[in-house]
Amino acid sequence: MELCLIQIPSTWLFFENCFKGLVKEKVVTIKGLYKLTKWVEDHGLKRAAVTNSPRPNAELMISTLGLTDFFHHNIIIGDECEHAKPAPDPYLKALKLLNVSKDHTFICEVLLLSLTFFF
Repeated sequence: MELCLIQIPSTWLFFENCFKGLVKEKVVTIKGLYKLTKWVEDHGLKRAAVTNSPRPNAELMISTLGLTDFFHHNIIIGDECEHAKPAPDPYLKALKLLNVSKDHTFICEVLLLSLTFFF
């Protein structure tokens, strides 16, 4: 059993290091991202990032894309909620953090599955 406990973290660290290297080398912004973020900022809209990624990975991606200031460090992690996405808990936590109503909320989501469960 001790051998497994040693091997699992080693494997996890290997994949985490690979992920970090890939992010720095391969992540690029999609066309129109900065135009959208400028529009959001110009209109004074509140915002948060909601993800199921582990916090270090989410912060790395957001930082790599130059969006740390855009989100004002408002990052909601699914595992830090009672239920992760696709449950609505992380989104509801973001609404509470930003003090906004879901009736006046715009969500950009990478996976349609997440939106399906939220609404």
